[in-house]
Amino acid sequence: MSSNPGDQSEVISSEQLSLLNNRQSEIYSAKLARFANYLQKEGKNPKKKVGYADTAVEKRVYRVHRAVKWFWNQHEIKTEITTDDADKVNRALEVDEFCKGNGEPYAEGSKRKFNDALRNWFEFQNVDWTPEYEFSDAEAKKENKPDPFTRPELKQLWETSLTYKSIPSYNNLTPDERDRWKAHIAQELGKPKETVVPDDWDRINNDWHIPSLIRTARSHGWRPDLVGRMKVQWYEPSEKTIYIPEGEAPKNDTHWRADLTDEGALALDKWLDQRELMELYDGRDVIWLTRKGNPYSSGTLNDLLRNLMDEAGIKSQGRNLVWYSFRHSIGTYVFAETKSLKVVADQLRQKSRASAEKYVHPLPEVKREAANIM
Repeated sequence: MSSNPGDQSEVISSEQLSLLNNRQSEIYSAKLARFANYLQKEGKNPKKKVGYADTAVEKRVYRVHRAVKWFWNQHEIKTEITTDDADKVNRALEVDEFCKGNGEPYAEGSKRKFNDALRNWFEFQNVDWTPEYEFSDAEAKKENKPDPFTRPELKQLWETSLTYKSIPSYNNLTPDERDRWKAHIAQELGKPKETVVPDDWDRINNDWHIPSLIRTARSHGWRPDLVGRMKVQWYEPSEKTIYIPEGEAPKNDTHWRADLTDEGALALDKWLDQRELMELYDGRDVIWLTRKGNPYSSGTLNDLLRNLMDEAGIKSQGRNLVWYSFRHSIGTYVFAETKSLKVVADQLRQKSRASAEKYVHPLPEVKREAANIM
């Protein structure tokens, strides 16, 4: 046991370290103890050597550990937490992916406290970290919450996914043009330029990765962490259904059956056939990986969505259009059709009607009609 003041055992119980093996636990616990000691002696103002009160130290250590534990569950277990890892936590707080144990989002003030504690963590290590998203104690502004896509935009995203990153036919290019496209294809496929062959042109143009992801997300509003953990064995092609096992769906502990549309099932069938032939997926059971071989996260999904929106010509026009907008679109249009928050909660796998209500927005069509009335 550490003899340093601010021993982490006062704040973090052994149960909180159950994901670590003995060696990892020793290293991580010792670092938390040093961090607590730093907070107590100089964390509030390092230049003047002014520290926090004991209760504040405990809360800050716990918030850092809460953020680290979320990262372990969503990404990987390790004892060294980097600024890139903290960025993932920060983005997850922004879109309410990192939330309370009961599934409810943190208040803006709580999010701000997580940022402050993580700043302390990196100051303790003499590392600069500036979070992408800042929070305040005031209520979140409406424009910081995801907005829904319109029905035409949802259709356009699907159509664009079918042409996304398509390239000209090999036979329609001059030798110089083929040479330039080889560099692009090499980057997309992660292979040396000199190994690019004519068949790689067809591989790019027949890629069902993005269409399968977009079409199924459009119907079910997959949360980013569910996209990152979706398994091949969950899909039953004969039934056009994904069966999500108990305990696998984020914020929901029950078994979940997600029925796909004909188009969604076709796109997923095509993708899974291609996926079997790709070295990137050897020994992996996750349905979708990024080009770098990593599970998708909110950051990489939002990057993909922005690229699709740019190609589709979809303008945000003051709206906050992010990956979670798929869920807000479902909530908005399902409620408009059914007038039932229970149906919305069932479709989005929310635990209560109150939780489902936050995904319901006024229909853009209705807002325009209201303006015309006046």
